Amino acid sequence: MAGRYIPPHMRGSTGSSLAEVPSVKAERKPDDGYTLEEISNQYSFDHKKQLGTLNRVSTFVEEEEKLTLGFIIVFKNQHPKWPPKIFCKTNLFSLPKTDTLPSAPITVFTEISNSRTYENHKHLEQKFLYAGAHTITRIQYLMPRSPLLIKMLESKFTGPQNDRSEEAWNKSLNTTWAVVDLKMVEEEEQGSNPMEPLKEIKKKSVSELLEEMRLNESSGEKENGRPQNADEREEVLHGDEES
Repeated sequence: MAGRYIPPHMRGSTGSSLAEVPSVKAERKPDDGYTLEEISNQYSFDHKKQLGTLNRVSTFVEEEEKLTLGFIIVFKNQHPKWPPKIFCKTNLFSLPKTDTLPSAPITVFTEISNSRTYENHKHLEQKFLYAGAHTITRIQYLMPRSPLLIKMLESKFTGPQNDRSEEAWNKSLNTTWAVVDLKMVEEEEQGSNPMEPLKEIKKKSVSELLEEMRLNESSGEKENGRPQNADEREEVLHGDEES
């Protein structure tokens, strides 16, 4: 029976030395950013839930569970007036009432430029930085097909990375949007990074991985040969929740 093959440069080494190569885990830094999966896991979201711009979390008020605006994600190329303005149309009911502004501090994550890479040529991975706590200082609602909405959408979707079909344009024009102004909380009032310490992501079973792949394929289909942007992904996931 043939023995185990050993590369020439390793010949002469003992078996034990081959087996005892220590693995060194690179130190994780906040500046490295976080994936959407890590953010979702940190907030104990179901792994099937994909995140959008406005994200709700469960809070308890007088022992009653309520869903409130928990954190905001600023996706790259989706908010041309950022900072300080973001454009959104999903989960608008989670925004505070305008007569209560400024709001309580809200966690904000921003996508790192050039962070999108294809792992194994299949999975699109995005990284996001914790951008600190912000307050909402102003909310302006834009009615469907209003001149202000048209002007906002033209600025939002200008550029080759945001080419849109006529159907997508009409869908955006027929929806109520909000322009939200954010202001960073003063440094001395900033709390700790909610992503630290980072929770360990539990390994998924084969059935869970297959189900996740199926969901990604159905909700992440490409339009005109390009990946969906954050706005389009929200339309697929939360179309029944739009105002």
